[in-house]
Amino acid sequence: MAYTNSPMVAYTKLSPNHSGQRTHSIDRITPHCVVGQCSVETLGNIFYPTSKQASCQYGIGADGRVGMYVEEKNRSWCTSSKENDQRAITIECASDTTSPYAFKDIVYQTLIKLCVDICKRNGKNKLLWLGDKSKTLAYEPKEGEMVLTVHRWYANKSCPGDWMHARMGDLAAKVTAQLGGTTTTTPEPVKEETQTVTPVATSTSDNEKTIWDFLKGKGLNDFAVAGIMGNLYAESGLRPNNLQNTYEKKLGMTDDQYTAAVDKGTYGNFVKDSAGYGLAQWTYWSRKQALLEFAKAAGKSIGDLAMQLDFLWKELQTYTGTMKLLKAAESVKAASNAILTGYEKPADQGTSVQNKRAGYGVTYYDKYAGKTTTTLSASGTLYRVQVGAFSKKENADKQLAAVQAKGFDSFITKVGNLYKVQVGAYSVKSNADAQLNRLKAAGFSDAFITTAGAGTVVATTPAATKTVEELAREVIAGKWGNGDDRKKALTDAGYDYSAVQQAVNSILA
Repeated sequence: MAYTNSPMVAYTKLSPNHSGQRTHSIDRITPHCVVGQCSVETLGNIFYPTSKQASCQYGIGADGRVGMYVEEKNRSWCTSSKENDQRAITIECASDTTSPYAFKDIVYQTLIKLCVDICKRNGKNKLLWLGDKSKTLAYEPKEGEMVLTVHRWYANKSCPGDWMHARMGDLAAKVTAQLGGTTTTTPEPVKEETQTVTPVATSTSDNEKTIWDFLKGKGLNDFAVAGIMGNLYAESGLRPNNLQNTYEKKLGMTDDQYTAAVDKGTYGNFVKDSAGYGLAQWTYWSRKQALLEFAKAAGKSIGDLAMQLDFLWKELQTYTGTMKLLKAAESVKAASNAILTGYEKPADQGTSVQNKRAGYGVTYYDKYAGKTTTTLSASGTLYRVQVGAFSKKENADKQLAAVQAKGFDSFITKVGNLYKVQVGAYSVKSNADAQLNRLKAAGFSDAFITTAGAGTVVATTPAATKTVEELAREVIAGKWGNGDDRKKALTDAGYDYSAVQQAVNSILA
């Protein structure tokens, strides 16, 4: 076929870092996060030196403009996988420098438009997000289908960042809608004597808002809702038709095929197959039987989101101890741990799992808390215990590690130019007072209670800090951009720009 390039390109600086004409037709798109709010010109400068040994087809700058660095006909060096890069259009997107590496709205909207353009020019009318590496790599796209992949599948990286990863389903849905296709799976017609089932929604972006509103409507506070959602995300990615990954290969069915087969009755071992399924990855036979009976009674698909939420809530009422902890929760971590240890009960309930699930919950708390009509207290005031405020994030990380080593659930929130280490957010001041006394008794004599704005949570676990020399060598390798972009990226990450630059000058002298 004749390859073309996007008419959306506003800046071009072709990189020598590519393998020449690709050997596979284009049927994948791989979005990446730059880890820096840089311009298309900066991206061009990053990928131009042959020493960089990296490139991409397109880049989207912080202002929403599109740059081109490798023509679509050629294979870029972007995803740590020659097999993926041979068939993918790779797109680097300007992002924040710290997790979850969020994109500006203008960048995300441009990404949607660019994906639509890429699909149209390559004869595709549907963009798919299958959500799992094994499933995706085993899938052979049908005519008219384009598939999304991510860098983290091929290397030990977080790319495209948790922010974008959580929106891959939304990206696929929005692009497909503009192409005139559909990302909704509709079960095949069933016999008249079986129940009618409704289509299964696949947009995780829509799902998260639906789940938040449902749980808030049940009277839970924001901490409890976020704690539940962090666990559900860890279990299923908030996808109600999610089949446990290991069973997709074992049973030879995708999420959609399994769901449709259960709905039609052509697969009769749903209850006893021991495969995790749905939002909460229900696995044990008695719980799956109850779920199936609930769905049939409601006349809904086994993968219907609203039905599963109703079932989840009904089931939670039988976990009286867990519900008591949820209703009393005064932090996302407390609520998350209540669900982790009292309801989900995975084999690994260790500290790293607790922190990861609570971190997911904090993401939803930051996005939705306080944006509904329900308030945490009559006054709406939250009392936070603060144990330090630092201009450098590396110092805040050290304090966070010290506080967590004493057994306190803590986090770093960025307010203005300060990184504040805080413990809890309490609606009742006496609870904050009690926590303050515990912290002082543990040796944090400078701790105090604050009602100042929460800012943005930037860490729930200490980051691995780098030495000035390590950073200097990364700068020389081009990993932190150039000029003002480099200064901003290093400063936003909590590092001393002047010290790093001095080390760079010393190495290059």
